[in-house]
Amino acid sequence: MTTVFRQAGELRREDRKGYRQHRFAVPPGTEGLEIAFSYDPGQEFPHSLLTLSLFDPRGFRGAGHRYAPRQTIRLEAHRATPGFLAGPLPAGEWMVEVDVHSVIARPDGAPNRYELQVSTIVPAGERGAGPRDRPAEPIARGRRWYRGELHLHSTHSDGDWTPAEIAERARPRGLDFMVLSDHNTTSSYEEFRALVDPRTLVIPGAELTTYNGHCLAIGVEEWMDWRTGLAGRSIDEVARAVRAAGGIFVVAHPDAMPDDVCTGCRWTHDDFDPALANAVEIWGGLWDGAEEENEGCVALWRRWLKHGHRLAATAATDAHRPKDWEGAVPLTYVLADELSRAAILDAVRAGRTYVSSGPELYLDRAPGGVAARCAGAPAGAEMRVIADDTLVASARVSGGVGRLHAPPPRAWAYAELWSGSGNLMLAATSPVYAEVEG
Repeated sequence: MTTVFRQAGELRREDRKGYRQHRFAVPPGTEGLEIAFSYDPGQEFPHSLLTLSLFDPRGFRGAGHRYAPRQTIRLEAHRATPGFLAGPLPAGEWMVEVDVHSVIARPDGAPNRYELQVSTIVPAGERGAGPRDRPAEPIARGRRWYRGELHLHSTHSDGDWTPAEIAERARPRGLDFMVLSDHNTTSSYEEFRALVDPRTLVIPGAELTTYNGHCLAIGVEEWMDWRTGLAGRSIDEVARAVRAAGGIFVVAHPDAMPDDVCTGCRWTHDDFDPALANAVEIWGGLWDGAEEENEGCVALWRRWLKHGHRLAATAATDAHRPKDWEGAVPLTYVLADELSRAAILDAVRAGRTYVSSGPELYLDRAPGGVAARCAGAPAGAEMRVIADDTLVASARVSGGVGRLHAPPPRAWAYAELWSGSGNLMLAATSPVYAEVEG
């Protein structure tokens, strides 16, 4: 092992939500690199959060969005630490970036320190198994509702389970499609795609972890530059880049826990143009769970609808570990022409979705207004129709099946299904919109 770069730095509270870039030279003939990274957490909880992004002379080589104050990253031609990309190690100038999400001051008032050391190493020598062939898309044909998971994490970022463990536990769930949305990297895509049930479509994606809100870039394999504020980059530019690459842009858990408990998780991009989003994640995890204020997520979505923006509703477990799949967690249901990446993305863009922890819920135009219908609802459940941000109709469900008619909206309407007690959402549709005359 030969050290080629060593750097120590100091941070104070005012340095949070910034970027520290360190450049180093990789000599010709290098076959392996090891990066040792450590930082002062400040306190036990909540503690400072510093993550790494790595770039070679040609571009992105991975991200390590983890909460461990001590990390070791290895890169070789045929293997890499999860979150990073294996491949040749070109000679020239590389850059390792310390992404400073949060700095919690030390009790003694001294600066928080971090240390980086980059060394060349001799590769392990064995090549890892490559991805297995998968059937060509589409996996299934026919226009119907497909159910899937749009947001979860593995050991390629801050998840506690490997892609293999996720794939195994997903089999009995009968999902039609899945997105493994690790933070700021799509390094898990090919591995995960090779592991899941072949009847399940794997769509690439990442959770872009900006300092003022998180968003999903779904359907994009290449790295998306999430670093708002760096060189003047705005969140609008991030959204445009995702859409230009053929993906959909989803605002994730917008009313999640605030800084410093979950730095950047709550949506505070006040200058964002909602017209650039395709959807809002209105429900994450258990409806009454501790980590997200789902009613606040719905409220933001409705506020943007009131302002004239057309935004689909999505939901996800945001699972980081097996227990996050337990209980009445939601999935996103999509009316698509076939089970293919293009068809699923097109359906979300068109707003043909509903979100649910189990029951079916639909809203369609009908003579003289709109009609909601549900199936599989528990006893005493209540259907509601919200039009133009006002509750306009409601009815109790009998025998698990229900129908509800409401007058036509001036602009938009959507349906909700609630538990009999009225404290748990069970399902919600994307909006239907008033037909434009002429």
